[in-house]
Amino acid sequence: MRKQVTLDKEYCNMEKIANKTACKSSSVPTVAAATAKDTKNKMEAADRKVSTGTLNRLILVAQALESEVETRRNDDISAIKITFSIRVANTILLLLINILIFSGFGKYQVQKDGRYQDLMLTADKWTYDSSNDELPETFVYLRLSGQYLSACITVFLLFSTIFLQLLHLCGISISRITNMCYSFGAVPFTLFVFGLEMHYSTCPWLDEYFISYSMSDMSSQCAINGWALAGIFSLLSCGLFVSEGIITAFFGSSHATENKETIV
Repeated sequence: MRKQVTLDKEYCNMEKIANKTACKSSSVPTVAAATAKDTKNKMEAADRKVSTGTLNRLILVAQALESEVETRRNDDISAIKITFSIRVANTILLLLINILIFSGFGKYQVQKDGRYQDLMLTADKWTYDSSNDELPETFVYLRLSGQYLSACITVFLLFSTIFLQLLHLCGISISRITNMCYSFGAVPFTLFVFGLEMHYSTCPWLDEYFISYSMSDMSSQCAINGWALAGIFSLLSCGLFVSEGIITAFFGSSHATENKETIV
């Protein structure tokens, strides 16, 4: 009887041990699965953080590019407006220069009798003609070949500037190189006109007359004020051409730049 009780107790103990072992062995896969799930969740969270950071950086880069493009576009618009204003002022100056050159108003004074004579040296009087009673005989050496060249230059610059303005108003774009070549190329021609007009405004043909005829009375005075003003205005026009060229060179946009900005 005691043996039977002892055997029953041992059997119960063995069942308990077996149950504990089974419980432990069944809990191991559950813990492993939970650990794997936690690791996966952490990796997904890390990936989401990396993706979010990359997206934020891309957004910042896009905003920076958009801001730069907008700034460049505003600079180009400002440069175009300034260039247009400069060309308008230059057109007015060139028009005045041509009027002054072709009118050639001035004064001539003979000191011995104190008479003042108004002069209008228009294009038909740039070469002395003895049949012309409007010119004094001291103008016998009046041969202004350079004045014809000066007039051709100013007329060409005037119509070229007007032509460029019309293209701008019609919305036809011109390359930056073309604008720069025109602006800087006009500088030496306007300087040439300045020097020539200032020279002719002092009536240098009078000195030739007095020297040729060995006259002791060299008190006659002559000044072509219109040509002197034309020379001053041509110097101002030269400054406007230089300003236009500098603005076009540093602030104007070429076709390639415009295409890149459109793509961005």
